[in-house]
Amino acid sequence: MSDLAAAIRSVRLHAEAALLRRLNAGAGFADPRLASQIYLRDEAALARLAGGTLRPQGSHRKAAGELAQMIETAGDPGGAPGRLAVMTQRLGIDPVASGVLLVAVAYALDLDTRELCHALAPRRPAALHLETCADILEAEPAALIATIAPGAAVRRGRALSVDGDGLAAALEVPAPALAWLCGDDALQPPLAGLVELIAPDAELGVVLPPAAVAALDALVPRLGGSAPLAVVVRGPRGSGRRAAAHRLARALGRPLAVIPIPALIALENRTRSPLLGQALAAARLRAAVPLLADADALYDERGDIAPEHGDAIAHVPGLVLAASSGRGGHLELRRPQLGVALPRTDLGDRETAWRAALGPALTTDAAELAARYVIGPGAIGDVVREAGRYAEAAGRLVDRDALEASIGRRLALRLGSYGAVVARKARFSELVLPDDVIDTLRDMIAMVRERSQILERWGYQRHLGISRGVAALYSGEPGTGKTMAASVVASELGLELVRIDLSAVVSKYVGETEKNLAKIFDEAQDAHAMLLFDEADSLFGKRTELKTAQDRFANLEVNYILQRMETFDGVSVLTTNAESAIDPALQRRLNFRIRFPEPEVDERAQLWRQLLPPQAGLHDRVDFHALAERFDMTGGYIKNAVVRAAVIAARAGRALTAEDLWTGAHHEYVEMGKVMPQLPPRGL
Repeated sequence: MSDLAAAIRSVRLHAEAALLRRLNAGAGFADPRLASQIYLRDEAALARLAGGTLRPQGSHRKAAGELAQMIETAGDPGGAPGRLAVMTQRLGIDPVASGVLLVAVAYALDLDTRELCHALAPRRPAALHLETCADILEAEPAALIATIAPGAAVRRGRALSVDGDGLAAALEVPAPALAWLCGDDALQPPLAGLVELIAPDAELGVVLPPAAVAALDALVPRLGGSAPLAVVVRGPRGSGRRAAAHRLARALGRPLAVIPIPALIALENRTRSPLLGQALAAARLRAAVPLLADADALYDERGDIAPEHGDAIAHVPGLVLAASSGRGGHLELRRPQLGVALPRTDLGDRETAWRAALGPALTTDAAELAARYVIGPGAIGDVVREAGRYAEAAGRLVDRDALEASIGRRLALRLGSYGAVVARKARFSELVLPDDVIDTLRDMIAMVRERSQILERWGYQRHLGISRGVAALYSGEPGTGKTMAASVVASELGLELVRIDLSAVVSKYVGETEKNLAKIFDEAQDAHAMLLFDEADSLFGKRTELKTAQDRFANLEVNYILQRMETFDGVSVLTTNAESAIDPALQRRLNFRIRFPEPEVDERAQLWRQLLPPQAGLHDRVDFHALAERFDMTGGYIKNAVVRAAVIAARAGRALTAEDLWTGAHHEYVEMGKVMPQLPPRGL
């Protein structure tokens, strides 16, 4: 017989004894839930109720004597067996509450005990009541009431739920605690799939920079006590915060329970359940160190934490870890606090992280990946794991394409509806622009690549107060190559280019636009992405005189944008068709202001030649110079004309001809609002 089964048998026998005491005192009472008996007075009914464990003959006194011998053999129900003893120790449950908990476990798992408990409280609803526990344990009722009070450890640890007050309170062991007591270590709903348990010996495939390792190892001697303590690991998303927390937990020989705060709060809002307390209790029950991942989400705009969240954290004994971006300032975790900041990785750190994450699957140059993608070791590990899953499903090795797709998916998911990753990476050879514009674009790329040397080694940041961010304004008529130029810059720098949808960013509600912009800049900084604000004059327009309240809030938005662009460490590009509409203060803060002119005849001819796919087979049969002379269009419109020509040919069910190009250009020209006197001669 297992320890738990023996303990349940002991509870059952003590429940029989409590019932016998009632009967011996002459109590006769009806219980409609026991169909074969109306009154529990006779020994035969008692024997049936006891499930055959007791066969009393004669008086209740004799039956009580026989039962006393059985109880002496079975032991005291207050003694916690096996896992129950572990639970009481880990959750800090006192001996009296432990006895109540054991009765509740027996009630949940043993039918005979349940029927006995109902018989002991015939006039109460069918449940386990505290009064029944007092009868079974022969305990002072006042002591039991105190031991299950709202702040008691047995309730904070989610080992016992209580409905009602006093002796009439109904008790129940929650399903997750009961499952754990029965040997199931897996997390139960709603925490299953939300909280992640990481074993101490797990390999995360993340190599932290040496400076971070040294800082973490220096903290370990201070973490072993039982006094409340918090360690906040600060760094941008992808910097390896989870790996850093796992290193601390592993040093203590304990698993890590990763609690994703944003997802947990979202689930709390849907279910109206206090899940943080449940998650922390589940971690304690498994001796795991809790990690509050993205803990900044616990706090509102004023820096306040919800009372139920603060209370749940405050009552966790020992160590609590928190991962923070570091942008929100101090995290109030209601306990003494230590901190460690994860440093920015250099090229060597990133190359080491790529090699460790890819391992035998390395099919591309780690040094090239490190130079192209300026992301932290945690992000590198996540990217490789996701790319590995997709590659395995496709039956191939992890290659460069799989890694790029994984990086793009992660960024797109985080930005949500505010922006989209520009998939196509253009090259300098595709740009048809004047030499001075090309040179300025190359200067912009050089400033990003060499900013550490310029700003730090040469002292420009300290001397002139220049920020690390690089911002540029691309102005020019539609179709002059502004977006393609941004794509070239992103490609050369190894950054993901994210086109921001300003219609989703700008809100009519006060303060919402700033919130949306904050999310965009924060996510782009964490992901080392390049931002593209198309038609930026709608958001970055000139500030106006304060004539209405709307003017005031519009000016606040522009002021906020100026501040964020100064603190943004990444690359941002604004495009506009109306440079004069951009706020002058913003223009002064831009590193580059590049004007994209409309193409001349020779440039238009080059665009026609370049935009027509080689597979069309027409390059030797088209007078591109004649097209360029006849149609004064920018590259964007020429691209539309080339596509329109292909549609005309496909609709006619034949190969593309030179005439189709002229017809496509004519249609595009008319739609631009320009009029051609006639179509070109046939055959041109």
